[in-house]
Parts: sequence; C-alpha cells; structure tokens
Amino acid sequence: MTINKASNFLGTTSYRYENDLFSISIVNYSHFVSEDWHYHEQFHLSSILIGGNRESRKKADIQVKPGKIMTYREGEVHRNRNTVFPSKNLNVEISPKFFNDDIKLSNLYLDNYCSLSLLKVYHELLLNDVYSSQSVQQLLESCFYKGVLLTKPDWINTINTVLQDRWQEFVSLDELSSELGLHPVTISKTFSKHANCTLADYMRKLKVERAINMILNSTDSLTEIAYQCGFSDQSHMTRLFKHYIGFNPKNLRKI
Repeated sequence: MTINKASNFLGTTSYRYENDLFSISIVNYSHFVSEDWHYHEQFHLSSILIGGNRESRKKADIQVKPGKIMTYREGEVHRNRNTVFPSKNLNVEISPKFFNDDIKLSNLYLDNYCSLSLLKVYHELLLNDVYSSQSVQQLLESCFYKGVLLTKPDWINTINTVLQDRWQEFVSLDELSSELGLHPVTISKTFSKHANCTLADYMRKLKVERAINMILNSTDSLTEIAYQCGFSDQSHMTRLFKHYIGFNPKNLRKI
C-alpha cells in the first residue's frame, strides 16, 4: 500500500494553485498509472472533467464518469482501475485550517450546488486574475453548510423528491402549496433557508446539472440537450451556463 502525499497524484499535474487553506490541481491521465491501493494524507474532492475509471473502496466499487464528484477522507484506502484515456480531474485538497465553527467537514453536501461550484473553480483557474483566489475560496465554502443546521421539516424532503423527479419541468409554487397544504410564503421562506437559494434558482440549477452530465457523457447536439432538459431554447441554456459556471456549453464540451 502506498501513501499519496499532499499534491502528489498519480497522473500528470498540468496546473496547480495553493495557499495555506487549500490547494487545487488539474491532473491529466494519458497513459497507464499505478492501480495499487493507496490513500491520501489530506481530505480532498475530485471532480471528474473527462474520462473516468473504476474505483474500489473498502465496501464498494464505483464507476466514475465525467460530472461525478468523489470525496476522500484523510487515510481512506482506495484504488483506481480501467482508467479511460484521456482523463482529467480537478483535485481540491483542503487543509484542516479551512474548517472552523461555520464551515464543518461533517456538513459537506454533494448535490448540484457543489458540482456547479467546482466547475466555477475550474473557470476561475482559467481566468487567473486578481479576484480569482477570493472567488475560489468562496466557491469551496459553498460546498459546506454554514452556521448551525436548522431542523428540517419533513415536507422539505417531499419537495426535493418532487423537483428531482420532475427536474425538466416547471413546478409552480402554487402547485407545491396545494400538494403540501402549506402557504406559499411558508414554503418559499423555509425552503430558501435550507437550500441557501430560492426555489426557482434550485430548479434552474437542477436543469443545468442534468445538462452538464449530458454534455460530458453523450454526443447529443446542444440543441437536443437543451430540449431534453426543459430549457426554452439553446440560448436559454447558454445564459444559465454562463451565470452558474462561467462556461458556455460549447466550451464545456471542449474541456
């Protein structure tokens, strides 16, 4: 078994940024690398941009494809096999200093917010201007809940299920209100507190996340993907992509 030290990944690192809170690496895989069991000394996130592999952990085998985010606790043993060439990962190693009373590792959540945030991180690396460091830190913080977690009413889970099942539709607040027997204002305010965004923004992000996965994992045209994901047209999809991740769909496909 081997130990991968901080900043030492099996592939070829083409870009690296670091400070005392986190480090970010763009790692490329163009040829065979070790498939031995190993672990990393620091907690990190890995966003799969291109390619993928078959990852084994203690109790599971995971098929890793573009759009997937993997988390690695410090000392977590795993191995990667059947790597697709070329592959490209965005790896974010996080120092214990990053965590505090407001940002806790136990509150990590990997829904569409984190997926979109890490794509924005990649976009900031390409921009690489005076604002990028601060922006990257805020984006990483967005992958963790802040402050004390509120007690979540059961109907929040019902809304999540409805929106996940009907992600390509527009589900109105009045419709949810009628189905749940709750006042629209109660739904709107409570949902926003738990999701850290409005209901409408949440539904937009769901569509963008589904479109990202289709762009990275299919050969369908962008027009077809826009239609399948419930956007009014390709221009609408492009506007939301630029807003949420900085890329337009054509550039995302060229990563």
